[in-house]
Parts: sequence; structure tokens; C-alpha cells
Amino acid sequence: MTYIKEPVVESPTNRQPGQDTFRILIMDTPEHTELLKTACKEAGHAVVAAHSIAESFAFLDNKDHADVIVCAAYLEDESLFDFLGKLRNHPTHQHSRFMILALEPGPAGVLMNYTVEIAGKALGADAFVRMPVFDAEKLVTEIDKLLPDIPSLEKSRIDGEL
Repeated sequence: MTYIKEPVVESPTNRQPGQDTFRILIMDTPEHTELLKTACKEAGHAVVAAHSIAESFAFLDNKDHADVIVCAAYLEDESLFDFLGKLRNHPTHQHSRFMILALEPGPAGVLMNYTVEIAGKALGADAFVRMPVFDAEKLVTEIDKLLPDIPSLEKSRIDGEL
């Protein structure tokens, strides 16, 4: 049996008092993950970084949620379609907001963007974002479009009180 290290939640670096904290799961290469984490944390979000489907589910199966999942369009050794399919078939996570991010795609990625977008949306992705050059402000704007009205942790707490 292979041990999969569970990713940890990193707190926001720029959180205003009374501000709701949303949790963003990012699945990408280590290099891209650092850029994405920094942008999200500075926007006031908690962040979880994973580099594989197994790591993502090691977190999701134990912590139970992410408000938005941002997944690289072009994974090195895995398929974002496998990840999205597994997520959409999981009773706890089937309604999680899911963004496919084409960040700095190579020449083949640029040619495949349209196909990946159509297939991803057919499988249940909520958004496909093209970003040939990293833009922190655009990333946060696109994530904000997908955020629920209330962070999942807060909603769980409120539902538990009812």
C-alpha cells in the first residue's frame, strides 16, 4: 500500500476581520501551485495544494470540502477528466465548483484548449480559464465568480445549529 501525504490547509495572508474565508484546492505542478497559492492567499482565501488526484482526494476525503477546485488543464501523468469524473461521481463532492486552468500551455496545449474546454464542461466543469501568462488579478476574479454565497465550513456550522 502506498502512503499518500495529505495536503495541508494554508491560511490566507491577507484576511480582513469578519471576512469569510473560502477554501481553494489547487492541483497543478509545484511551480504553478506556488504562484496560484500566493494569489489566492493574498486575496484572503485559505489554500490547499495538491499535485495528483490521489493527494487531492487524500485531502477531500478527510477534510470534506473545498469551495472551489482549480485544476491544471494539462497534467503531466494524470488526466483532469479522470479527476473531474471521480469528483462528480462522489456523493460528497459532486457539487464542488471546478475550474480548469490552462496556465502557460505549450504549443500543443494552445491547439487543444477548445477541445479540453468542451470536454471539461461536458463532464461538469464550471469554468475553463485560458491564461497564457500568469495574471493573479484575473485568477482571483475567475475564482470569485465560482465562490458560493457562504464558505462551506460556515455553512456546515450553520446547518449544524438548525
